[in-house]
Amino acid sequence: MKQTTLIATASALAIALSTLSINTAVAESSGVTQEELDALKVQLIEAKSAVENAERVAEDIVQTAKADADRILQEANVTAGQENKIQPLVVKNAAVAVEISAGTIEEIATAIMPEGWRILVDVKDPKIKERRFQYVSTKAREQALSDLLNSIDMSHQYFFELLDSNGEPSPLLVISQR
Repeated sequence: MKQTTLIATASALAIALSTLSINTAVAESSGVTQEELDALKVQLIEAKSAVENAERVAEDIVQTAKADADRILQEANVTAGQENKIQPLVVKNAAVAVEISAGTIEEIATAIMPEGWRILVDVKDPKIKERRFQYVSTKAREQALSDLLNSIDMSHQYFFELLDSNGEPSPLLVISQR
């Protein structure tokens, strides 16, 4: 908006300067002196120079603003990437409240883990995958998983750094027999 206004003002000044010689003849007939016309000409030239300078300053401001916006956007993307990164200690130490009256190991693990985690139960005997358990816990996530799995001689392992095909975090919990 400012740049358009400055350009319009500069154009008006250019037109005014070009018509100054025409106005000299008119001025003589209307009682304006040559000194007044010369002073007006100097003022118009100074105004034109000021407008050109203002245009350069405005262009510099726009370039600086664009550079700042690009930098802010890059920093925001970096920050967003850090926020999407899964913090292992936060995941493991978070308290969970789970109560399941009859669930498979996979169902209980899904209830214990944060949203978005995939669960893989790797066992030789398919009956273990189908077995139902009653489970209640209000402990830290790591302790809740250990309590569940140690009782049936199984272990677990977290894979925090896995990504899906879009590059988004896709963490995995693997439950296996010892």
